[in-house]
Amino acid sequence: MPHCYVSGLNAQGKSTIVREEEIGNAPSSAESWGPLAWSTAEVPANNEAFPEQGLVLNMDLIHSRASCFFLVRTPPGSRSETHATDTIDYITMISGKLIFGVETGEVTLSPGDLLIDRGILHYWYNGSAEEALHSVVTLPANPVGPRAKFSRSCN
Repeated sequence: MPHCYVSGLNAQGKSTIVREEEIGNAPSSAESWGPLAWSTAEVPANNEAFPEQGLVLNMDLIHSRASCFFLVRTPPGSRSETHATDTIDYITMISGKLIFGVETGEVTLSPGDLLIDRGILHYWYNGSAEEALHSVVTLPANPVGPRAKFSRSCN
């Protein structure tokens, strides 16, 4: 199980690890949301605040002024709905391969690849035989074009 380490200051004002915990991963379903590793109530963040433990990612949280950091496991054959969010998302592929589809085509992400998703219509698809794992950081952003928060098929 992955761990989440959080840095901060101790009572003497020295830098330290203030929290260590195992983090759960998103359930094995493309439509499921899992527990967060970390979230801030707004951006810029208040570094003296801690998020609620056990807070679960959901669309209300994504569309708030919060930042979110979480892991996503995508089993073979899973495909998300086509969607757009009012966020900028920083994605790092950790293992497996994952297709990121947009209206004009697709790219295949492999371990070590980075993706910056700027709130456009997109979908995720794992067409491989192995589970894919990626980390995501979402930050609030202004909607992009008339398609923000709009869902329809790219195909």
